[in-house]
Amino acid sequence: MIALFASVIYLVLFLFLKQTMDKLHSIIVVIAFFIFFQFVIREQLIPLWQRLAVIFNNVPYSKGLLFTALLFLLNELICQLLDQFEYEAFATLVTLSIRMTAVLYWINLLQPKFQLLIQLLERLQ
Repeated sequence: MIALFASVIYLVLFLFLKQTMDKLHSIIVVIAFFIFFQFVIREQLIPLWQRLAVIFNNVPYSKGLLFTALLFLLNELICQLLDQFEYEAFATLVTLSIRMTAVLYWINLLQPKFQLLIQLLERLQ
């Protein structure tokens, strides 16, 4: 509820800033975005993550799935911000970076299982 109230306050402030200081509007919006972004992550997303991690503690790879979902959520938010300011090339780089991070995370997580599978297949030969 606090995030909803804060977003309404931000909207009013942004409209006021756009009318009075149009040149500084973009810079202030980006700064406010990251301040609000860290607030939402700290106050809502991390407690949700912790609660889901406790609920799905016995499910294999559940923390990896939660981490991947968080990465793609962050990707979506940052890319929308970059697209709004017409930095599509940077948005593409962010998307590529997030995808590579997710792939590397899963490779590191599944590497022992792959090695075990390779050992079993070698024994069958």
